[in-house]
Amino acid sequence: MTQKINLRTILQYIVPPIITVGLCIFLYRDMDWTEVMNGLKSCNFLLLSLFLICNVISMIARAMRWRIQLRAMGLSPRFGEMLRSIFGTYAVNLIFPRLGEIWRCTYMSKVTSSPFSGIFGSMIADRLADTLVIFLMSVLTFMFAAPAMAEFAAESDLAARLTAIISSPWVIFGVFILFIFCILCIYSPARIFVRIRQFVNKMWQGFTALFTMERGQGLWLLLTAIIWVGYCAGMFFSLYSFPPTAALLASNGFLCGLLAFIFGSLAMAVPSNGGIGPWQAAVMICLCGIYGMEPTAALTFATINVAFSTLLTIALGLYTFAVPSGR
Repeated sequence: MTQKINLRTILQYIVPPIITVGLCIFLYRDMDWTEVMNGLKSCNFLLLSLFLICNVISMIARAMRWRIQLRAMGLSPRFGEMLRSIFGTYAVNLIFPRLGEIWRCTYMSKVTSSPFSGIFGSMIADRLADTLVIFLMSVLTFMFAAPAMAEFAAESDLAARLTAIISSPWVIFGVFILFIFCILCIYSPARIFVRIRQFVNKMWQGFTALFTMERGQGLWLLLTAIIWVGYCAGMFFSLYSFPPTAALLASNGFLCGLLAFIFGSLAMAVPSNGGIGPWQAAVMICLCGIYGMEPTAALTFATINVAFSTLLTIALGLYTFAVPSGR
């Protein structure tokens, strides 16, 4: 049991900070911080403010969308509680990666006096919807950016690297173990697997509430669009706020900014503290590797973007944990 707890602790609380710190050390090892300060002085703070406002609007829309799903389950949380659940998610993920989603389900389970498993299922549906949106946006963007992407893949030998990863014995072994575990979860009469099936069943009820609700589907889809239009618009405001990235957009067009947004969004899947580290690296790969931007300028932009996003997350987190529940 001790070994299992230690392994879980390592995977959940130690690996993400290592990724964050390791990537930041790699990215900033030769960074001249006067460049960052000069870049900050040259920024358009009105556009940076609009970037933050767009992020907050997306979070509000996310709270409203999740509330529709919970209402379909017969729950009626206050809107303030929904907002705190979303703001708190980002704040907790900044310190304990991937724990934010568990925290918001636990918080909502407490304020609505309902089972955690059903709330968790609705959260899974919420996240899967976002995954689907990102997948569709990525496919469409990569299709339009095919020439630039093909050139980048050829120069970086991307296909060979992906093939090596997929054919790795560790990956194959991991898939085999996952398959065996799924079979046991479905058929084994052992008590632990029976409990897993019961939990999954309750979680499935929360997940399917999205598809069985009698009303609200149209508003749910509208809010989904608002969430991602808001995040995308915020990225463009951020890019236009910094002169070098604004010049890059002017010379390469809308697709350049959209591709940077997709790269950054995909990087958020990497376990790290609030995306810090992977986000800068992914955006730099796009801006420098595909569009040839000067690395120092690209890293300066990414640093300013992450710094303002982190400050916003901290401020919203302070609001979440300072204001009593029910207000």
